[in-house]
Amino acid sequence: MIRYDVTPGVGIGPVRLNMTREESRRAMGAVPHTFKKSADDTVLTDAYHRNAFQVFFDAEDRVEYIELSFDEELQALYKGVDAHRTEAMELVACISKDAAYDPDDWELGYSYAFPALDLAVWRPVMPEGEGDEDGRCFATIGVGRRGYFSRS
Repeated sequence: MIRYDVTPGVGIGPVRLNMTREESRRAMGAVPHTFKKSADDTVLTDAYHRNAFQVFFDAEDRVEYIELSFDEELQALYKGVDAHRTEAMELVACISKDAAYDPDDWELGYSYAFPALDLAVWRPVMPEGEGDEDGRCFATIGVGRRGYFSRS
């Protein structure tokens, strides 16, 4: 299993916030799958590990956000806690020791953004009951550069 440390204000694994596209590609040591995340994007996103590790760039081609999605072969660690295999609210409690989440997040429950850390977690569904495994854990964790979650 490949382990990546999620470090707010720094990056995920070898990719650092504010790196150039070329620096981030060298850091990953692999050729990315490059694509437009949405049809109206003007800057391409680089993806690795079957698109589970995505690197987003600003207009100057510098890393502004990094997101790691669940993949059986990857592990995203926030202070040693597996972000994709830890119960969602347990992970929120862990991150909340470092910063508060935005209680006004329009997707609250599905997502938790921690503006002071420029970190967010997200899941596409929430469990419908005790035995429901869908949505029990977060599907993604991401970090942005300073101010990423406070820009308008």
